[in-house]
Amino acid sequence: MEKKIRAYIIIMNWKEKLKWKLLIIAAALAGILIVWCAGKAGERKADARKEVLKEYAKKENEWASAGVKFQPPRFENAEEKMDQTDITDKKNEEEPKKGEVSATKAVEAVSETQTDKNQESYGSGPVIQVLLMTDGYKSYYHEKVSLKVQGAYELQGAEKRQMADRETLNLQADSPELAKGSLSLVPLEADCRIQVLSLNRGQGNPLYRGSLTVYRDKEGLRLVNTLPLENYLCGVVPSEMPASYPEEALKAQTVCARTYASVQMQESKLADLGAQVDDSVGFQVYQNSPEAESSSRAVRDTAGKILLNNGAPICAYYFSTSHGKTSTDEVWEASAPSSYLQSVECSYDAEEPWYQWTVSVKRESILEHVQQTYPGVQTVEKLEIQEKGEGEAVQRLAVYTDKGVKVYSSEYDIRTLLAPVGETIVRQDGSEVKGSALLPSAYFDMKEERGTDNTLLGWRIEGGGYGHGVGMSQNGARGMAKSGKSWEEILTYFYKDIEIGNLAQVVNQGNS
Repeated sequence: MEKKIRAYIIIMNWKEKLKWKLLIIAAALAGILIVWCAGKAGERKADARKEVLKEYAKKENEWASAGVKFQPPRFENAEEKMDQTDITDKKNEEEPKKGEVSATKAVEAVSETQTDKNQESYGSGPVIQVLLMTDGYKSYYHEKVSLKVQGAYELQGAEKRQMADRETLNLQADSPELAKGSLSLVPLEADCRIQVLSLNRGQGNPLYRGSLTVYRDKEGLRLVNTLPLENYLCGVVPSEMPASYPEEALKAQTVCARTYASVQMQESKLADLGAQVDDSVGFQVYQNSPEAESSSRAVRDTAGKILLNNGAPICAYYFSTSHGKTSTDEVWEASAPSSYLQSVECSYDAEEPWYQWTVSVKRESILEHVQQTYPGVQTVEKLEIQEKGEGEAVQRLAVYTDKGVKVYSSEYDIRTLLAPVGETIVRQDGSEVKGSALLPSAYFDMKEERGTDNTLLGWRIEGGGYGHGVGMSQNGARGMAKSGKSWEEILTYFYKDIEIGNLAQVVNQGNS
């Protein structure tokens, strides 16, 4: 066979030889292109993972000074949420399997039912869909669901019937009520609530207004709470800012929360899961703390008010406590920093415990974090702050290792690298707090700690503030309110180049 091939090659004319050479080159290029595309796909998934984690860092709004702490959601399959983004881009081209219900269509049906039949009984205005996570905000999928209604509801699913006040409903994947793939509980009168007995939040078993839809997926049961935006905010504001804070601070928080929610409603990042937001720090914490009259009054008193820049809702970021000034969105390596997110001086939260703090981080701990990104690294020899931003956040941190210098250049990555897990953080009032999976903030200086034999043991970090430092300081807002500032003055201090508008302006524009 080999001799025949050689003989054929010898007798081929130059045109045939050129044709075969071109075919071989084309095949080689096609192979290279396939490998390159696969590599880019891997990079895109890795980038998507990083962006999801950054979102958690941006929205960590923990009440550090109030002693309340939330952990970012941990997905059992972290790739799963990113794959949902890919599905969204394809606009759900695949038809639902027989016996299953399209999440988007089901939500539209529920929303239509609420709007047309029951909206007046529990609120009005734009409707938002909220995906409820499991205990500890670990997953979107529940093994079982136990519900108890307060008030009259209509059960819509494989069967359609009314549920009486205080009636309970227990569901699993094989429950007959879910034979059609989903069911909804829709309120029939004012002030109804659904208590999810199978969920535990800061308030215990949380209570939800509006309707609740349970979807049966192969991964488990998925819960979506659909309700008017203003009612949603009644569950967000006390979960993001203590209800004991001054009235004007609560109003400022409410307008930020409403603005942020309006942006998320437009983006609908969780559309393929039948929702627009979830109830974790990935978006805004919802119903972790019970509704309170003070925060609900703030929602009513600022009804519909949002922050606009050039006629569009802004990204109204907020955080717990500053270190004396705020930052721009450069901390997230923004390619085009937002004009309304400027660095401003802030001394209104100077008396807060988290305003200044210190903590020591062991060399071994930092090595473990470095090895998660660079498995081949065996030693960490030195840390060096190479760059700080306008608000004094560390933006470039060099790690000198046996495999060269590794540079970390985002707020989230730096705070993760230096995470003081289990270490004691001493705040400026002398109180002590155990460290967690993120350094309190990226506003810090550091110095080496060495043993008696000059062996490098770790680093002492002297920092300030709690959170990402972009937008409104919640404790700064508290201090401003105590000094007599109005909610409008608070917001125009922390956000520049803005106007206070109404949500109806945006909704009408979006529907026109």
